[in-house]
Amino acid sequence: MRTYETIFILKPELSAEEHEKHIEFYKENIISNGGEIVKVDVWGRQALAYPIEKHNDGYYVLIQFKADTSYINNELEKRFQFNENVIRYVIVMLDEKRFKQNPRKEPVRKERPASEKVSKPRSESEEGAGEEQSEETSEVAENEEK
Repeated sequence: MRTYETIFILKPELSAEEHEKHIEFYKENIISNGGEIVKVDVWGRQALAYPIEKHNDGYYVLIQFKADTSYINNELEKRFQFNENVIRYVIVMLDEKRFKQNPRKEPVRKERPASEKVSKPRSESEEGAGEEQSEETSEVAENEEK
């Protein structure tokens, strides 16, 4: 069995009960055909990137599951195609080596030592004086070389 992920968009005008009914239908269909549900993530009502079938938004659902390839090609694709309440769907096989079930860890922030902290910026008069000094020192260095 391989790990798959499907995202499908339901029509937004359906009631909450109908949305749940469709989600349960697909979950039960996967399980009854020998699959295993890994994760169900309901994203809810979201705006579409472009209008689809005169809809500007849709109800997004993501399901990650394990199943046989024959089930995906024969059964699940047809269930999505013939359901008039599904606006769009996509089924993707996840790479087992890269796909991990572990939650993301927050990055550890390291504080900089006090010596590396940024000091306040110099004023314009100080900056001009610093440039004049560097010009003078370079002239002195040239004179000493001669």
